[in-house]
Amino acid sequence: MLKNPFIKDSATNQYQALINQINALENNLKTLTDTELRNKTFQLKKQYKEEKDLNSLIAESFAITREASFRTLGLRHFDVQLIGGLVLNSGKISEMRTGEGKTLVATLPAYLNALTDKGVHIVTVNDYLASRDQISMGQIYRFLGLDTGLIQEDMNFRERQDNYRADITYVTNNEVAFDYLRDNMASNLNQVVLPPFNYCIVDEVDSIFIDEAQVPLIISQGVETCIDKYIVAAEVAEYLEVNVHFKVDEKNRNIILTEQGTAQIEKILQVEDLYNPNDPWIPYILSAVKATALFFRNVHYIVQNNQIVIVDEFTGRIMPDRRWNEGLHQAVEAKEGVPIRQNTETAASITYQNFFLLYPKLSGMTGTAKTSEVEFEKIYNLPVEEIPTARPNLRKDLPDFVYKDSLIKWTAIAKECKAIAKTKQPILIGTTTVENSEMLGDLLKEYQLSYRLLNAKPENVKRESEIVAQAGEIGSITIATNMAGRGTDIILGGNVTFKVRKQLYNILVSYKSQSKLGKLNTSFPLIKDLNFTSQKFLSVLNSLINDSKFLSLSSTGILKFLNEIDQIRIPKIPYQCSIKFLLNELAKFEKKNQTIDNKIVKNLGGLYIIGTERNNSRRIDNQLRGRCGRQGDPGTSRFFLSLEDSLFRNFGSSKLQGFMQNQLLDDLPLESSLLTKSLDAAQKRVEERDYDGRKYLFDYDDILNKQRNIVYYERRKLLESQSLRETILAYGEQVIKDIINLLKDPKFNKNGSLIEELFKTRLVSLNYDLNNLDSFELKTYLFQEFWLSYEAKVLEFEICQIGLIRSFERTIILYYTDIAWKEHLQKIALLRDAVGWRSYGQRNPLFEFKEEAYNLFQNRNITIRHLLIRDFLHSFIL
Repeated sequence: MLKNPFIKDSATNQYQALINQINALENNLKTLTDTELRNKTFQLKKQYKEEKDLNSLIAESFAITREASFRTLGLRHFDVQLIGGLVLNSGKISEMRTGEGKTLVATLPAYLNALTDKGVHIVTVNDYLASRDQISMGQIYRFLGLDTGLIQEDMNFRERQDNYRADITYVTNNEVAFDYLRDNMASNLNQVVLPPFNYCIVDEVDSIFIDEAQVPLIISQGVETCIDKYIVAAEVAEYLEVNVHFKVDEKNRNIILTEQGTAQIEKILQVEDLYNPNDPWIPYILSAVKATALFFRNVHYIVQNNQIVIVDEFTGRIMPDRRWNEGLHQAVEAKEGVPIRQNTETAASITYQNFFLLYPKLSGMTGTAKTSEVEFEKIYNLPVEEIPTARPNLRKDLPDFVYKDSLIKWTAIAKECKAIAKTKQPILIGTTTVENSEMLGDLLKEYQLSYRLLNAKPENVKRESEIVAQAGEIGSITIATNMAGRGTDIILGGNVTFKVRKQLYNILVSYKSQSKLGKLNTSFPLIKDLNFTSQKFLSVLNSLINDSKFLSLSSTGILKFLNEIDQIRIPKIPYQCSIKFLLNELAKFEKKNQTIDNKIVKNLGGLYIIGTERNNSRRIDNQLRGRCGRQGDPGTSRFFLSLEDSLFRNFGSSKLQGFMQNQLLDDLPLESSLLTKSLDAAQKRVEERDYDGRKYLFDYDDILNKQRNIVYYERRKLLESQSLRETILAYGEQVIKDIINLLKDPKFNKNGSLIEELFKTRLVSLNYDLNNLDSFELKTYLFQEFWLSYEAKVLEFEICQIGLIRSFERTIILYYTDIAWKEHLQKIALLRDAVGWRSYGQRNPLFEFKEEAYNLFQNRNITIRHLLIRDFLHSFIL
């Protein structure tokens, strides 16, 4: 039936009845004391245990969360934020514009689903956002009697266990996925950190489910590596010329050796064949040429502490624990002259697609999901709902400026900054690489413009929160890679909280050091540090100097306390009360200044966003634009492009480029709707190609995923079971059946050596003429012999130490399960590469892969059984 086009089936209409119920409860909840409001949590938990239905608790739990938020943070959820929360609770993706308070929205479904006592995971894209959100939003949960956890990269497994046990846990996508893989490599239950999955809210869902889903997550183990070959290959690569000895396929990130190149390399290495299977040089040479021609320092990686650290092209952040595979990382290490680490092999792997589908209930939120709606529906079964904004959007997206070459483009950006800086309008410049951000910084220095720089370099990452917080200050210029593209609200006029903390830290440290040296000016102690002061402020500050506990704090201790002060709602220690009071006094004064600065910046036109290059995806461009125009603020965005940008080079039409080169004057930009359409089409082509890549990865990993689930399920059962006696006996009986089936094969040489090898010396009395034996009699006889052998082995171990056999059984089964799975992963990787060629024979590669992967899995199970039983019966105590 056709829908009536005049009826708007929006999220607002769909959830209006529930919103009315939530709003109706507000006045009653306002009359409750803090304790009475907290008790509501226990009442709702009790109600859920009786009814086992969360839907009946939605209205009351959302209203309670809103009241708790207002009492702790001073923030009251708007109706549109309630809609966002309802969409998340329905297992959908909530698309909310930047600055609409996605972090606050997540508290509504998180509190509701935490009432089940099964745990809620809130997944963010980086440690900084996870920590920030847990500190700020954790106040609401703690106020309501729930505890929160935070998983950070440097935590040990005990800390992880404690934090995952919390009602609501903030964690990054990397950490939770790798914890899952590590749990399924654990040798005993004490090492398992994750509880069973329940409900997951993914922040910046498009970044995790799309941008980061291009490659699988892999835990690898070191293998023997021929380091000399990498060093020699790196030297050989220096003698090769592009388009002579090799060709670069930049679009597919690949290189192709020419015949001339192959001959040149063979001549340099003095070998007859690069492809010689006994002494292969080709993988080392290809990796070395790729490292030289396709991977660049301060673009794809940085060198830190004498190590190659990958930079994530989507987030602009460094990934210290990630390494490129197939020898590429070693080739880059050889190129840069840093120590070459061991090559690796896969021990466990999973894709983000299959990992997040393990959650029984899944939802996500982002500012840019609509452009990838089809992918979310097809792969994750997550519909996208657009949430209306609380205030109208006032951002102006100006047409792109296109220049002839990069030099003219960068000069134009610097001139634009110089012109805008005269008006004191704040500017945020988004760059795609570390190298570009530093180069632009040097250019702005020549124009005598001061700026803040945020990129993946460690010295800049430390100041991330400060740089982002103050990007909206009057007259500020901030250069940032994609790091500043997500989860960061830039407040016009500057961030009061951060400014006040920094100011108070300087006052406390200098006051403390002066008092220790006895140089304190008691009459006017703060005349240089403060624009304002009051008698109360000075007397509280003076009391701190006589507090021995405060004096024992180091400068780092003071800074740590100031950063964590939000977590302490009612301070118990006197010096903490004093510091909280001083912060509030400073904040009152700064808020007045901030209100004035905010109005000035708004009158100037808000934050001015400059994009220096179109990204491969329209979503990432929209993320950068979305840094301005938050909550009805004004803002402007413009992209400065050149015909030398990678998007034009790789995906733009060659005819269009030729036409543009002739049309463009040397230093004047071109604004053209035709050009914008061409760029949009190029971006769409890249998005389609990337989607095909993710779909390919998902289709092939789906087969492996079914096998992975079986292996991990069996493995967990092994860890949880008290005794594995039945498992060993079942394996032994299955092995005997396999042998008897083999003896039935007419091609098989029938003698007792196979059976003797399995049972060692117990079967010397067995008649070697197996042709005369009935298979049923033989099976019965072998079963009895195996049971006797097993009981004898148990007795042997138990005499030595009671309980030793149980530990040994578990260890040997886990060992062979892990070894076989690791080998299976290697074979699957080779199979995936091999089946691609079968399409030339008019055969479906995916179908072929499914069939052969199944056979490999069956063989893996047989191999485990045989090796396990043989080694078990042959084992002895030293």
